[in-house]
Order: sequence, then C-alpha cells, then structure tokens
Amino acid sequence: MDCRRKNMLSPLRVAICIIAIGGNTSAHAECRKESGAQCPGAILKNVAWKHADLSGGNFRDANLEGANLEGARLRGADLRGANLKSARLVRSDLAEANLEGANLQGANLRNASLSRAKLAGARMAKAYLEGADLSYVSLTGADLTRCYLIGADLQHADLRGAQLDGTYLNYANLKEANLTGTSLQRSRIIGARLAETVWLDGRVCSSTSVGSCE
Repeated sequence: MDCRRKNMLSPLRVAICIIAIGGNTSAHAECRKESGAQCPGAILKNVAWKHADLSGGNFRDANLEGANLEGARLRGADLRGANLKSARLVRSDLAEANLEGANLQGANLRNASLSRAKLAGARMAKAYLEGADLSYVSLTGADLTRCYLIGADLQHADLRGAQLDGTYLNYANLKEANLTGTSLQRSRIIGARLAETVWLDGRVCSSTSVGSCE
C-alpha cells in the first residue's frame, strides 16, 4: 500500500498506514492484551499487563524487559528467545509455556507456576523464584547462577547440565529431580528434600535424604 496518497484513502486505511510505519510494536496488528495474542518480535518493554490473560500467546523473541506481568496468565505461551530480563512475574501462570533460550535474568517469579514449562538453555541468573512451582520442568543447560529457589517445588525437574552455582535451594523440594552433571558450587541446600534425587554424579539419593544426598 502506498501510504503517501492519504487523501485518497478512507480513515481506516489511513490508520493502517500509520500502524505500518510506526515501529515494531505497532507493526503487530494482532498484538493485543488478550488470550492467543500474536506478538512475535514485538517491543513491549516495561509494558504493564498485570493479571492479563495471555494464555497460548506467541511472544517468541519479543522484548518484554522490565514488563509488569504480575498475576498474568501465560499458560502454554510461546516465549522462546524472549527478553524478560527484570520482568515482574509474581504469581503468574507459565505452566506448559515454552521459554527455551529466554532471558529471565533478575526476573521476579515468586510463587509463579512453571509446572511442565520448557526452559532449556534459559538465562536465569539472579532470578527470584522463591515458592515457585517448577515441578516436571525442563531446565537442561539453563543458567540458574545465584538464583533464589528457596522453598521452590522442583520435584521431577530435569536439571541436567544446568548451572546452579551460588544458588539458594534451602527447603526446596527436589524429589526425583535429575541433577546429573549440574554445577552446585557454593550453593545452599539446607533442608532441601532430596528423596530419590539423581545426584550430580548419577547416583540416586535415598528416600530420606534431606540437605545432602545419602
């Protein structure tokens, strides 16, 4: 469409022309605060979408740095490669979401639900995940350096090859989680439940292990 001939266009077509030249955020006409939103590559930095229902949405490679998504519903959303650095995701629902390769550094995910989410290769250094539900989650090769996972539910989580150096895992539930090849240097695991956890060297912890693999 030739946007220079505005005098020959209807008001609706003029509006479309403005959207088309207005930048990356506006270029996504389907990018709305609603379920199934289509926002791949969109620039949504610092957006305030608290308690929004964005379930099943496509936010692949989107820039959501600093976004306020507290209590938002992102169940099953595609967030592969998305930038969620320093985002606020307290009590958000990210169950079954795909966050492979996403940047969650410094994000606040306290009490968030990430059950069965895909987080392979995600960058999560210094993320705050106290009380979060990470059961059955895939975190293979993820960077969780200096994360706060105090009281988090990580039962059956796949953490093979993940970086957990300096991470706080006090009182976390790691029952039957797989920690093969994981790095836990300077980490805190006081009171962590390690029943039948697959430990760093591949051995299986006893069903009564708490705070150390026995």
